[in-house]
Amino acid sequence: MGAGVKRSMVAAGATRAEMVADRIRQAIRAGVYVSGDRLIELTLAHQMQVSQNTVRDALRLLEAEGWVVKQSRHGVYIRTFSREEVIELYALWAAVESLAVRWAIEQISKKDTTHLRRILANGQREALAGDLQTAMEAVLEFHTMIGTLSAKPQTEALLRSLHNRVSLLEVLRQMRAPRSLRAHEARLMLYEKLVSLMEAGDGDAAEELLRYLIRTEGESLISLIE
Repeated sequence: MGAGVKRSMVAAGATRAEMVADRIRQAIRAGVYVSGDRLIELTLAHQMQVSQNTVRDALRLLEAEGWVVKQSRHGVYIRTFSREEVIELYALWAAVESLAVRWAIEQISKKDTTHLRRILANGQREALAGDLQTAMEAVLEFHTMIGTLSAKPQTEALLRSLHNRVSLLEVLRQMRAPRSLRAHEARLMLYEKLVSLMEAGDGDAAEELLRYLIRTEGESLISLIE
């Protein structure tokens, strides 16, 4: 089962608004809605056979997570990014996750590194199957796990919000200039090295490699932003 499919599973007891938010979130990841698209409450309510109030609540959840923005008197839109915002986003991501990876290293266990390697193996499997979008989602799941392993709730929450924005940009990449299988495999090898550095407790080298991975991600996206 791919990482994207796993994330689409809504926990038992979730509210109807949370379930609607999940469906919209997965549609964004799949490229059904892209940056700049307007999300119309009434249309979504009809499509999903729920009330307009439920859709409104779902969109509030997505706004809080960073997927959409509400423009006064104009409605709700999938978040867009300027070149300057992309630069800022990736700088913030690198700064926050660098702290997270050091905190994670302080308490990482064999079970944790096995989990990280399993995520990367799932990404490799999806890439070989030709699903590079789901493979990239596995990479983002890896980054989310670093936030979890930091055991710092505020840091984890901030990283999740940053990763949601990155996910939107990855959809844009897939549409305009998707990575080749070879490029994806090369990056996964660097992520494997990152796990080994974390396992060895080498915080300096792990942080340096993490920053490199994030910086190059951002640099490769700049040329795709109009």
